[in-house]
Amino acid sequence: MKVLCSVFVLFLFASFAIAQVLSDLSVKPKVIVLQKKWHMEARNAALDEDQFKVLKEREQEERARKDLERQNETRTQQGMPTAAPPVRKPATRARGLSVTYIYEVKIRNTGEKEIRILTWDYVFFDPGTEREVGRRQFVSEVRIGPGKTRNVVVRSASSPTGAIDAAKAGKKSRDLYSEQVMIQSVSYADGSVWKATSN
Repeated sequence: MKVLCSVFVLFLFASFAIAQVLSDLSVKPKVIVLQKKWHMEARNAALDEDQFKVLKEREQEERARKDLERQNETRTQQGMPTAAPPVRKPATRARGLSVTYIYEVKIRNTGEKEIRILTWDYVFFDPGTEREVGRRQFVSEVRIGPGKTRNVVVRSASSPTGAIDAAKAGKKSRDLYSEQVMIQSVSYADGSVWKATSN
């Protein structure tokens, strides 16, 4: 009898947990996207390189070369074979341009539960046709208390669309696309989850 009661209690607990998660599916999440923006950040690795480090390495190599010359002179005078000079390592220099895309949204939690995880899509449309040309999905671990606002920033190597239209090459990034942020799921501190129905 005790086993049967235990199984029944576990069943009720599991049903309650599932109902708690699913209860949020029928309503919109209490989340407002206040602001969205993206930009590209380009860095030249050669400019970031420590020039003093390169000079110090050269000075150390020159000191080691002079020390070896003195040692070889002494060895020659003593009739010993000379040591071969060390093989000089080619200077390794940072090269190339690295590009990072920064996607940012300002989110307000208008609900009564603390948000812990947001899954969101940054969607790009062709402004002329409104055809979707790119979508980037992100999962962000955040803490946004009830009534609070927070900036969520993601850095990615992926450009908005994966390809650049040559006809739009001269335009500013904000003029290239119309944009929308879509919240796909919200996980709350109490364990409940809201998920969007398929778009």
